[in-house]
Amino acid sequence: MTSDSGNITELRLRPVNLAILLLLIATISASTARAQYLHPKVTKRETIIRNVIILPARIEVVRDSMKGPEGMAAESEQLSGRVEEAVSFVLADKHGVKRLSAQPPSATEGDSQQKYNAADFQTRFDELLPKIMKKRSDVKKGRFSMGDQVLNLNLDKSTDAIVFIRGHGQKLTSGKQAFSILVSGEKAFLKMQIGIVDAHSGEVLLYTEAIMVGDPTTAVARLRSALEKGFKKLPPAS
Repeated sequence: MTSDSGNITELRLRPVNLAILLLLIATISASTARAQYLHPKVTKRETIIRNVIILPARIEVVRDSMKGPEGMAAESEQLSGRVEEAVSFVLADKHGVKRLSAQPPSATEGDSQQKYNAADFQTRFDELLPKIMKKRSDVKKGRFSMGDQVLNLNLDKSTDAIVFIRGHGQKLTSGKQAFSILVSGEKAFLKMQIGIVDAHSGEVLLYTEAIMVGDPTTAVARLRSALEKGFKKLPPAS
């Protein structure tokens, strides 16, 4: 009798424990979505970000079905462009930051060296990103820099910073979505990592992560909302 009573009590507690666990995960996710790390020069307004260029975003999204994940190359390319535009909109609308053309006035459409320099700098950021993610708080101590190679981009002198955008997400098929609801499984999401680098010194001025829950291939308002939270601590340009 005691054993049965104990089993009943255990079964009653399990949903409670699950609810607490889900609440904890949600709290952690919300905290991560608002995680922002600013260089001391930015927080003290010694460096003011007024004009930026945004290098092409690199977002990868997969379709998760009952058979497993599969790549979505075309959708990833479209989403990269949409995230890029959304970042530009949020920076301008909420912080007064102007987006400049990445193409310097002296460059021509066929300037292969300029394209090579931009691609090389994108690679340098990809190499630095894991280190930043491992010790995010070091951004607040001014310990991350991409070096003065940034000058090789030959940007307009009015450019204050360069924006790098990375991200990954997943879209669920209708079958996988129904299955996930039944078993409290994975959800559709988009997680973005964004870095802003000083255009003159190469110092990492800001690193932020923004998380959006839901189908990343169709989101517009939710995408902007996630980015607004991600840039919430960035001081206005004026």
